[in-house]
Amino acid sequence: MNFEQALKERILILDGAMGTMVQNLEVTDATFGGSLFRMLTDLLTFARPDDLKGIHRAYLDAGANILETNTFGASPLRLREFDWAHFDPADLQSIPDGLDLRKGELAEITRHINAQACQIAQQAVEEYKASPDYDGRPLFVAGSMGPSNCVLSSTEANLTRTTWDEVVENNRLQVAGLLEGGADLLLIETQQDILETKATLVGARRAFKEAGRSIPIQVQVTVDVFSKMQIFNTDILAAYTTVAPMKPTVFGINCNVGPEEMLKSVEILSRYSSIPFSIVPNAGQPISEDGKTCYKLEPEAMAEIMEPFASKYGAAVLGGCCGTSPAHIRCLADMVRGLSPVERQAEPGVWISGPQNAIPLDSSKNLIRIGERLNVRGSKKVREAVEREGDMIFEDLESVTHEQVDDLGIEVIDVCMDSNIVETEKVLPQVIYHLTSDFKGAMCLDSFSVEALVKGLESYPGRPILNSISLEDYEEGVSKLDAVLSKTAEHHPLYIALVNGPKGPAITRQEKYDLAKEIVERSQNDYEVGPDELIIDVNAYPIGSESEEGVNFALESLESIPMIKAIHPDLKTSIGVGNLTNGLAQKPYMRMVLTSVFLHEGRERGLDCAILNPNHYVPVESLTESDVALARKVILERDMAAFEELEEIALRKKTGKVQKKQNYDDLDLEARICRKIMDGFKQKQQGVVEREGWTYEYKDKIVTEAAKVLDRHEPLDFVGNHLMKTMRELGDRFGRGEVSLPHLLKSADVMRHVMGFLEAWMRHLSGAEPGSVIDYKGTVVIGTVFQDVHSIGKDLAKTLLDNYGYRTIDLGVQVPLEQFIETARQEKADAIGMSALLVQTSNHMITVSRMLEEQMFDIPVLIGGAPVNDRHAGYVAMFGQASIDRLRPNVFYCESGMDGVNTMNALMNPGQRDSLLEKNREDLVRHYQRAKGLAEDKKKLFESLPRRQVDLKKYQAPSDGVGFHKIEFRLEKLKPEMDTKSLFSLNWKFGKQSSWKTKGVELEDLKKLQEDWIKKADENQWICPQARFALLPAQSEGDELIVYDPKDLSRVLGRFSWTVCLGRGKKGKQDTFSVAQYFHSRESGLMDMVGVQITTAGSNLEGAVRRFKEDSDTESALYLQGLGDRVAEDLAEYCHQLQKQRIGRAKSKDGQRYSPGYPAIENLVNNKVLFEILKPEDLGISLTDANEFDPPSTTGAIICFHPEAGYS
Repeated sequence: MNFEQALKERILILDGAMGTMVQNLEVTDATFGGSLFRMLTDLLTFARPDDLKGIHRAYLDAGANILETNTFGASPLRLREFDWAHFDPADLQSIPDGLDLRKGELAEITRHINAQACQIAQQAVEEYKASPDYDGRPLFVAGSMGPSNCVLSSTEANLTRTTWDEVVENNRLQVAGLLEGGADLLLIETQQDILETKATLVGARRAFKEAGRSIPIQVQVTVDVFSKMQIFNTDILAAYTTVAPMKPTVFGINCNVGPEEMLKSVEILSRYSSIPFSIVPNAGQPISEDGKTCYKLEPEAMAEIMEPFASKYGAAVLGGCCGTSPAHIRCLADMVRGLSPVERQAEPGVWISGPQNAIPLDSSKNLIRIGERLNVRGSKKVREAVEREGDMIFEDLESVTHEQVDDLGIEVIDVCMDSNIVETEKVLPQVIYHLTSDFKGAMCLDSFSVEALVKGLESYPGRPILNSISLEDYEEGVSKLDAVLSKTAEHHPLYIALVNGPKGPAITRQEKYDLAKEIVERSQNDYEVGPDELIIDVNAYPIGSESEEGVNFALESLESIPMIKAIHPDLKTSIGVGNLTNGLAQKPYMRMVLTSVFLHEGRERGLDCAILNPNHYVPVESLTESDVALARKVILERDMAAFEELEEIALRKKTGKVQKKQNYDDLDLEARICRKIMDGFKQKQQGVVEREGWTYEYKDKIVTEAAKVLDRHEPLDFVGNHLMKTMRELGDRFGRGEVSLPHLLKSADVMRHVMGFLEAWMRHLSGAEPGSVIDYKGTVVIGTVFQDVHSIGKDLAKTLLDNYGYRTIDLGVQVPLEQFIETARQEKADAIGMSALLVQTSNHMITVSRMLEEQMFDIPVLIGGAPVNDRHAGYVAMFGQASIDRLRPNVFYCESGMDGVNTMNALMNPGQRDSLLEKNREDLVRHYQRAKGLAEDKKKLFESLPRRQVDLKKYQAPSDGVGFHKIEFRLEKLKPEMDTKSLFSLNWKFGKQSSWKTKGVELEDLKKLQEDWIKKADENQWICPQARFALLPAQSEGDELIVYDPKDLSRVLGRFSWTVCLGRGKKGKQDTFSVAQYFHSRESGLMDMVGVQITTAGSNLEGAVRRFKEDSDTESALYLQGLGDRVAEDLAEYCHQLQKQRIGRAKSKDGQRYSPGYPAIENLVNNKVLFEILKPEDLGISLTDANEFDPPSTTGAIICFHPEAGYS
């Protein structure tokens, strides 16, 4: 039974993680040819073939149908990352004769690893088939092909770039080896750049052609929880649209997330994929334990989650990626046993795609518009940007692109760089590469040059339209159709086909039909390009340009449309309508009327799409009836008198342009206020409004408009019917990843100005607090727990709850525990929300839970923050006692602010509340019991594992640079050291760069924002980077580090207490250790050195942030606080490097920096030791009762310089 037959008859099971199994093998650096090659597990093919066969056998015994070869990284581009001259083959006993890996002949290494890995897997299959355990199921070996670690698509990320030809050749060589070894199919997996995936498929087909045989191909991309390929933000449907026409046997997803997070992608593939699809998740989301990445989803739970993927959604292949084991595969195999493949009917339609989105070519309701303005021949702006000495002006090209896509709603743009001044073959791919770094639409690549179209395709991350093919001669004896299709058909784009023949463009409807019919037949018969991949362009000629009496070019084109559509039901028609009104550039209204009426007539006859200037096309219903009648006479009757009359009307018109953006002034008052809130449109201006003798001082001009609303609405009606709906919509967009957090805060600030005014007015009228009369969805008391001064997470949760219509009472930071309860009682709150950043302070949540139980106050508790997780929620729910029966079921762990909103929404919904509490109780019990079990397991490990032996004989401790040092400088000086990626994504909450385009965020805007805030923070002295560090003598004593006064070694400055941790020693065996072991001991008599440091953004920051919040400017508060936090972290790295310079190890990567509160040194008392040693009071730094530094944007660290020191 072949692979395609097996897919029809059963759900196939792909094996699990190779890496997870390899980690269990007894291997050393020598197993891989040296420590430099340790990450290249593919070398186990030569070192441990029997162990690999054993791993394959384990997955076969578990029920897998498909085995992946150990070749994920066995391609030349991956192998070139290693210096093969340093390879030691001594422990690799299965290297083929004649292959010397030290020569670094990558093509040969690639061939042998892939061939031999396939043979090992096939041997495992044959041995299993011969065993009594074999049940007769079909078995296949899949040649695993991972990404190249290089990128082709355009990105500003710091990634290694390569070329199309390199990727094609890279994969041709790997596939050749896999074919030689006997692979039954190819598994192109974990793909992150869809352009690389296209090149990989092309390389594979070329290897097939050379080998004279082909095998099935399964392609799998990697997506996140939003169903997007993260680096380039490619939507899963766009990825499918790009790859599916290239005819893989199976398309699917693997890696990055667990099965629950894949559901959205599964639903999309089930709905749209016309080929079998595969789902291969990780064993849940990764977590870090003792410095190691772990996957905790149990086999049974994983199979239970994935069951609907097969039974409901029709997945054809299921398997496991990172963290999965034979146990997971066994559960999957057991789960699908007895299930038959679900018959699906994919939604019909033709799609193209760009780097981010898939675009349906659906003309059933509207004309498909292809914007024509990115054309050297048709736009002065584009021409001047391209045809010039030096670099092209890409900003102008971006402007033309975004005007069409973002302002005018055009989803497909025609890109034509044909020019007599520049070399189109070079310019077109350059333009495509640059513009697709931030592009939400799709492209139609337009050129007369076949070579330019080929290069354009090799630069385009998606499925484009190619413009164009025809039957006219391209060169002697070769038509444009043959020239283009012979070189591009393997990409499977869509093609615009002009009805041009050897004698030139067709004139009559019959000529157009005859040429169209021949194009369809030749494309299908010669190149397997079907009618659904063709768009027939019926040609347009300037009105009035006919030379023969009685001929009407426009009418012939129109009447040819239904004839051509009748050739095949999948055939689409188009027209480049700009030529119709050639010569009317100075009469824009006339051009618009004629274009719009012509396209309306075309639609009546079945026209599907048009290449046009979007400013020239409007619905005919919006035009003056008499002008439409004149245009019809011109087009249908070639009435030149009507043409002249329309021309006179056009001269009286001032403009014929479509307005790009709506002005706020065009909206009515209510819509204007809501739109400004939605846009986060701030109008910072102080003033006073007066109403019936009452005055109100405002700080944003929107208040003057809110005051006018009171003439039309009762305040509560306006809040409920307008403002709350606006904020809920904004919150929903944030939840979908369409709006960034800073934009959300900006909108919330504008909303706060409006609400502040309305609440003050209601208070003036009634004397009552507005909270008692506004119909909120619920009330939540929120705060950061006692002894914890961090507020960003809590502030975000408050903003989101506010947006979704909740009344949020913010108690601030360092909230006394009783205050949570007292306030909740007084305000009749529906829930309490608590946040913490530190492990120690998060334990206060348990105390609050116990106090609630003692006071018999049954109120939901929402908890979150960096140290908080599901297991901690279990402890909070148990409130310090041991009986599961007494567990509080209304303690909810909220990983994000949106989780808090979703939890509150369910709690406030009577139909959901009981089921939510019941499920939450089950989760809490499971997490608590699991946490207790882990704690007991960890205790047993500490009791049984040996202590690490650290050899300090060869370690020479540093001795130079001893002493104390203070740093203080302007913020501008730190800018070159600043980690802007973390600043933008983490501190300023814009999220991963792959999500920025969806949110409308531009990198250049963020860089400008950084410049502005550095300047403001410097000028106002809000942030003053300061630090004190010291290099001091030190010795270990047990798990403590003694720090001495450099001027008097008999005087102890302090003792640091290190945490005993679980880890793995040099041979990979588990052990226990503490960082103290990496310092010379007191009993050795040798003196060591330690680095200690405290860095801060300064004492002015907290007050400035508070003032922004008081002024309802949470956006600015976020930017300033985030910048301060980044300064403290990056200044810490800066000081670390300074210390390495002072000890003469500037270029060394030796050593590690440790901050109290983290795994290696968990006890925050060590902050007190740092404080007493460095005495940073003059830097404005103090210490809280919880041994936390204040101000919050302050960090302390201890540095060990031993080269082997780490966290594990």
